[in-house]
Amino acid sequence: MTTTKTKMATPAIVPVLNFRGGAATIDWLCDAFGFERAMVVQGDDDYVHHAELTLGGAMVMGGSERGEQRSEYAKIAHPAGTAMLYVALEEDLRVHCERARRAGAEIVMELADKEHGSDYTARDPEGNLWTFGRYVPEVPA
Repeated sequence: MTTTKTKMATPAIVPVLNFRGGAATIDWLCDAFGFERAMVVQGDDDYVHHAELTLGGAMVMGGSERGEQRSEYAKIAHPAGTAMLYVALEEDLRVHCERARRAGAEIVMELADKEHGSDYTARDPEGNLWTFGRYVPEVPA
């Protein structure tokens, strides 16, 4: 099966995560939150040199944080498990939240209706916080 790809519009802002869990973390993000692997460059064992995970037209990148093998970026970046991300979704948030819960996500803020729209917040096994919601910010045209 051939997948059609297109470059993201620029400027593009792409969060970059450090993983302690390597390939296992990527598997978890795909199972729990619905990401798809666009590219994964894996080394020995569970070590990930570089990963690009997509969710619709959005992307996060990342790689393993492991001792002296850490990339130059990982050596100067925030430690694994300290990121906070917001993801605007069109899909049913209740279904998404339950999928994350079944996969073992710690739901730290249950799904709730708020002034700006519904959202919930989950902690992944690395410690990162992910808020999934209906609010879509507006940008200048």
